[in-house]
Amino acid sequence: MKVIVVRHPYGKSRVFHLQGARLIWGAVLAVAFLLAAGFSLCWHMMNLNRAGVLSRNELQGWHTVLDQQQKAVDEMRGTSVRELDALAIQLARISGQLMRLDALGERLVTMADLSDDEFNFGEAPALGGPGDSQDTTLPFQVPAFSDQIDELAIKIDQRAEQLEVLESLLLDRNLQDDVYLAGRPIRKGWLSSAFGKRTDPFTGKQSWHKGMDFAAKDGSDVIAVGSGVVTWSGRRNGYGILVEINHGNGYVTRYSHNKENIVKVGDIISRGQVISLVGSSGRSTGPHVHFEVLLNGKQVDPTRYISRTSR
Repeated sequence: MKVIVVRHPYGKSRVFHLQGARLIWGAVLAVAFLLAAGFSLCWHMMNLNRAGVLSRNELQGWHTVLDQQQKAVDEMRGTSVRELDALAIQLARISGQLMRLDALGERLVTMADLSDDEFNFGEAPALGGPGDSQDTTLPFQVPAFSDQIDELAIKIDQRAEQLEVLESLLLDRNLQDDVYLAGRPIRKGWLSSAFGKRTDPFTGKQSWHKGMDFAAKDGSDVIAVGSGVVTWSGRRNGYGILVEINHGNGYVTRYSHNKENIVKVGDIISRGQVISLVGSSGRSTGPHVHFEVLLNGKQVDPTRYISRTSR
């Protein structure tokens, strides 16, 4: 093999003849050079981390961490979508409940015969007040979805306040109607002695009758003429077996000469409820109910209350 080496364009050339052993040695040297260069390059690459570059293991570790973070982001994205869907469903449900509250409020206003201007469930309550001139900070802008939820929550609070006021008015009205004394203490019977002056059935002398007597069948029902709390249930001198009910506002009613009491002290009584049975206990000449109405501790004529109609 002939090899010609030229140093520069106008320089002399040299010719080498590679034959036999020279050719073999030349090939061996070339291969050895290439091997040495490749080994040196590999060694350099393996020791690059000493100059601040990541090794293969560290690089693989970072790839693993990035994959885990990508999975976590994907899971969070999926969870957020599901939560938003759930919030959208809840938002629709709250909107439906708000509509039902408005309908209920309007119906209650109609039933209670209240002013539509005062309890208008279609409008927000009138609010106001001076602002703080020193507060120049801008409010944080929240996403529109959160705005809708907050707006619904405010509306629900407003409706709840209106319903509480309406409920209080209706409750007061119902209590006043329920405590309102009206009717007779028996379902069947007749007036046997009125309130005021009369001849005492035991002495034959003039006396003051502090109540009204209603003759009725022995063992028949005695009913309350108004709601209240039982403050006495038992025997009392002259009254025999007595039930006393406090109705509030200074009103007390008494039902005496009973055969048996059905209620006890502390019981809450509704108007028309059976409280005892007609009898002839105590100072009595036969089965009847002695009925008294007391106002601020003084007996008054029950006639005005008996002749009333229930409200």
